[in-house]
Amino acid sequence: MEQSRLIQIFLSPAASPGPCIFEVSSNNGKLYCTCPGFNGRSTCKHTRFVKARIESNGGTYPLEILKSATPTDAKVAESSPEAFRDFVIRFAKIEVF
Repeated sequence: MEQSRLIQIFLSPAASPGPCIFEVSSNNGKLYCTCPGFNGRSTCKHTRFVKARIESNGGTYPLEILKSATPTDAKVAESSPEAFRDFVIRFAKIEVF
């Protein structure tokens, strides 16, 4: 059984009382999001965005990684879902909407 793996982080500047951070992850090929909208519908704008990017990129999600990430950072990220999550949080572009 595959563990949940973080794919993308989203920042929602319109949320009140302040911005919220939502995470889209994948588990056994299904997308999940931490936003409130996903809880009731099992879909949201975040998972639709990620799904569309995966489909337009031949089945993989094209993470945009900062140039400050080293090859060693990338290698460590491969060691576990937790290490990959840390890598995404530290070095991936955060989408805002």
